[in-house]
Amino acid sequence: MKYLLADAIVYDNEDGSLTLHSEGSESQTLTCTAQTILNLLIAHHGMVVEREVFLQQVWDDRGLRGSSNSLNQYISILRKLLAGLVPERLFIVTVPKVGFMLSADIAIVPLGEPEPAPVAVPAPAQAPIVVKPAGRQKRNWIDGVLTAAVLVFCAAALIWNAQRQQFTPHLLTHIGSCPVYTLTPLSDVFTERAKRLVMQIKEAGTFTCLPSAIFYFHPQDPVFYGDKGRLVLSQCSQFRGKASSCQTLFFYEW
Repeated sequence: MKYLLADAIVYDNEDGSLTLHSEGSESQTLTCTAQTILNLLIAHHGMVVEREVFLQQVWDDRGLRGSSNSLNQYISILRKLLAGLVPERLFIVTVPKVGFMLSADIAIVPLGEPEPAPVAVPAPAQAPIVVKPAGRQKRNWIDGVLTAAVLVFCAAALIWNAQRQQFTPHLLTHIGSCPVYTLTPLSDVFTERAKRLVMQIKEAGTFTCLPSAIFYFHPQDPVFYGDKGRLVLSQCSQFRGKASSCQTLFFYEW
């Protein structure tokens, strides 16, 4: 589903892209976690979403570890991205000690719908509606070895899928003369951080550039915000222009 935000930004909640509603505009692509946060704000447009709701639906329900600090940093990144597109509008409002809301003054129009439903705006005299958690479930942590195996498997599946469906990898940087790719585009605000992470791995001396080798880099979202997260770096040899055998380095907590 695509939405027109503030009569200016087209947001696609399937691929997480934000594009100015004008010809020739470049898109900004949100990370999966930032996309989930924005989807939640849009779903409760004009209502306050409590912090516990974000932590439960954005992190807990997806088997991830979240914190109030992580939420603050994602909200900050979202604000910067939206302000970079439409500087004069305030999209995300902070409700102290409660949570966040997508401003009721921002128009949200679903695109491609025959008759978009009108957006309900709370009456000025009423207190904002607060979206409360339905009961945050106790976190069940997956065993570290199993988690590592799943993430490595997903990385291998992404590489195979990229070749099978002829997806275009996105060049991030180089290790020596070997290119380092990501399989999904990164927003400008994340690219430099990702490059620094690759250079740190390179300086650790774990991988070196071999003839005809390419690298695939898979970071978890929290590492972009200074939190602990998991990284996968795969070094693949090329055969007839395609990645064949791969050696994968997994960092459980970076």
